[in-house]
Parts: sequence; C-alpha cells; structure tokens
Amino acid sequence: MRKHLLVYDYDWWVLGQKARIIKKHHPNLDILSNNEIRLLTSTKGAGYINSYYGMISTLSLGLAQLLIRLNIRVDTSQIGSYNYFMKNHETYREWCDTVQPNKHFLNKIMRPIKQFGANNPKLAQEVKKLTPDKNVNYIRQFVDTDRFHPTPKQKKGNKKEIVIGWAGNNTRSVKNHTTLYQPIVKNLQKDSNITFVEANRSSRVPLKDMPAFYNSLDLLLITSSNEGGPNPALEANACGVPVLSTNVGFVKKITSPNGKFLILDSDRPDDFIKKIKFLKENHDVLQKLKREARENIISHWTVEKTIDDWLHTLFKIKQ
Repeated sequence: MRKHLLVYDYDWWVLGQKARIIKKHHPNLDILSNNEIRLLTSTKGAGYINSYYGMISTLSLGLAQLLIRLNIRVDTSQIGSYNYFMKNHETYREWCDTVQPNKHFLNKIMRPIKQFGANNPKLAQEVKKLTPDKNVNYIRQFVDTDRFHPTPKQKKGNKKEIVIGWAGNNTRSVKNHTTLYQPIVKNLQKDSNITFVEANRSSRVPLKDMPAFYNSLDLLLITSSNEGGPNPALEANACGVPVLSTNVGFVKKITSPNGKFLILDSDRPDDFIKKIKFLKENHDVLQKLKREARENIISHWTVEKTIDDWLHTLFKIKQ
C-alpha cells in the first residue's frame, strides 16, 4: 500500500499536535507542516508527491487551498471552521443565522475533494447542503487527557469565590470579545468574589502552560458567534472545568447532560451574567459540574474513543 500524507499548519499549534497524535495510530502515515510541504514541492515537484502518496489529506480547508494552488491533489480534508466556504463567517451565529455560500471557493477548492470530515454536527450539516454530491462525515474530536487533567487545588475559604477564564484570539470579531465578553466583565467587575483571567493575543499563555491555566479556573467562557470546535471547551472539560458558552461548534455535544443548561442560544451579556450569578450562589452545583466534565470527557472524547472516526474519514481505514 502506498503511503498516506497528512498536512497540518505549524508544529507549535493545535493542528500540529493533532497530526502527531493521528500518526501514532497510522504507521503508514507521513505528516508535513505548511512549510515542509512547500519545501518538498520545490525540491521534488507536485508530480512526485501526487504519485508517491496513495492518499493526501489536510487538516483544514486553508491547507487544502494551499495544496491545490501547488498543483497537489487533495483527497480528503478536515473542515475545522466556517471560514472559506461562506461569506458571512465573521457574523454568522450558528444557532439562528443562514449561511451565505462562497460559491467561488466551493467550486474552485472543494469540488475536487472527494470527502470531508467536519468538526461538529452543525458544520457537517451545512457543508453537506452546499456539497450534496460529497461524502461529509462528522468527526468526533479528541483531547489528550494525559496532558489535560485536573490538578489538586487549594480549598477556598470563601465558597462564593469564582475564577472565570476566556481563551482565544481577542482580535477576531467572531469571538465577540468586545461585544459580549467585555460587557460581562464590566457588569461583574465590582464583585470582589469574581475574578476574570484571559489567555489571548495580548496576554499570551504558551501551549505547554494551558493545562495550568485551565486548572486555575472554576468556569470557562466561550462567547463566539460560530466555531468549528472550539478546542478550549474540550481542554477545559478534560481539566474538570465546566463551560458557559454560546451554542457553537461541538460545545453542547461534549458537555455533560447536567451542564447543557450553560450552553445558550444567545449572545446577550445579561443571559451569561444570570448563569454566572447562579453558579456563584450554588457552589454545590458548580462542584458537581466540575466532576461531571472530566468524567464525560473520559467516557466519550479521548483519543482512543474517537481515533477510528479520523482514520476512516481521512484515510478510509476501518479498524
């Protein structure tokens, strides 16, 4: 069997980590970064790559676009966000808005690709509507539960103290940092029992330190209009930290049954503020959600539980 190829963006980013994990379960797989595939193309040529590899896959549509521009065929691709194939991805609210398709991208980039794997059920549904002749699978995401896990915490003297976190690129409008997150902070900042911390573009937290960041929290806020993931929801849950979020990506899917009331079809600050106040006043509920968050991830969202989805969708391997 000819070797398979998986292309990711950067070694230090989430997709690089994901590619390395997938490779552990696919011994006939080569993985190359954005820069490495460019270098291989310049030295060996696109023709060599197309003939050498029996299956070529990418971990995003942006990478698929890169390969096609390099005259490298793409057989399958993960779709990790609403970018590229729709025009209104910066404002599109998953729970209530309508997709405005980017027909040029659909025809130029997505048409030649045989099969897609979407990060969440809603994303898979929307892509299937736009590409009815393609195989579009929902791929269950995974988190490295050995890396992201709860650590012992010092007991708080005041049970009403709560630390709330936000993680992401605060410069992207789709994250609603200015329109949703900051109004929440402004409303609650006078409450001495509530502390807000961030991992963003201006206050970066290295990837190696993200487990410690999550473990410093009682609650993670996700305020986006749309998401493919988001990965912080998986990582926080794996650390035993529940999530209060807009109804985006796979957040509701990965949340424990008792925690789903924290996933809101809303981007109104007041709706989030009410939930935060409830959790602050109901410490027992918050503690129960923390335990359930980790338990639910271990039961359903580990690498071992989901890797078959990846191998089947991206490489047509059935275990």
